[in-house]
Amino acid sequence: GKQLAFNDDYRDDGAGLITHHADSLLDVTLPADGSYFVHLGDIQQHGGPDYAYRLRIGPPSRDFELRIVPSSINIRGGETVPLEVHALRRDGFSGEIDLAFDNAPRGFKLAGARIPAGQDKVRLTLTVPPARKKMIVSLSLVGRATIDGRQVAHPVVPAENMMQAFIWWHLVPVDELKAVVSPGSAMKTPVTVLSELPLRIPAGGAASLELGVPTGTAFDRLHLELDEPPDGVTIENESPTRRGMEIIFKSDASKTNPDLKGNLIVNAFAVKSEDSSKSTPQRRSRPTPLGMLPAIPFEIIASN
Repeated sequence: GKQLAFNDDYRDDGAGLITHHADSLLDVTLPADGSYFVHLGDIQQHGGPDYAYRLRIGPPSRDFELRIVPSSINIRGGETVPLEVHALRRDGFSGEIDLAFDNAPRGFKLAGARIPAGQDKVRLTLTVPPARKKMIVSLSLVGRATIDGRQVAHPVVPAENMMQAFIWWHLVPVDELKAVVSPGSAMKTPVTVLSELPLRIPAGGAASLELGVPTGTAFDRLHLELDEPPDGVTIENESPTRRGMEIIFKSDASKTNPDLKGNLIVNAFAVKSEDSSKSTPQRRSRPTPLGMLPAIPFEIIASN
């Protein structure tokens, strides 16, 4: 006579535009061997021969589905853009998921292509090759994971994250992931990461990252800004080095926990110093956008 579990509506994020998630899902560990009773009924107390139900009872079937947004990308050759991949985890699967292209065109690269264990999404970046003429390509990705000792692979389904009634968001699948690549190159000065990755930032501490910047650039220094960073992670300082520049990333211990993993998405700007030799006052120049860097994998570690 003791109720062990109850569920009315279970939200399925893979259901697309369905707004009324009326199917139930129970996940319960039975306390001992013996007889148990499952009661299935309509919450509105309707029933009869015109109402049909399917009931499956069994051990968990751990698995996952994947969605990537946005489903269409407009990008210049040589540019880097952010993408977001959502993991729809099933029956308690919490392992990490590796992402990769499935027969991508030459020169297309992913950075930060891994969903950490226990997390439902990750922001990564796509970098496309320089283009002499406009091209339209279809991209496909696959996600791989180990579940209960077996290798599992699923396609990454393109989707749009759509809002309904100013409150509900739906991952709505579409047919293809399209990239329109225009001629030109946004990052004319390639910036490379010289430090070992992932970047390990102590909780409540700081970690440095060295970037390589080619000599003979048309600007005096590089300025970086984080794009939608995780809560508690900031850029504390930027300083020049012999090979480029050093970036100090700081973690706020009150907002970040050890074992947090993900990617840092960084925008680069060119800055020119004012010419103090001229007698006439100079108008302060604004930083010029150079583009986005490939995603920088990071993790928060326990402080010593």
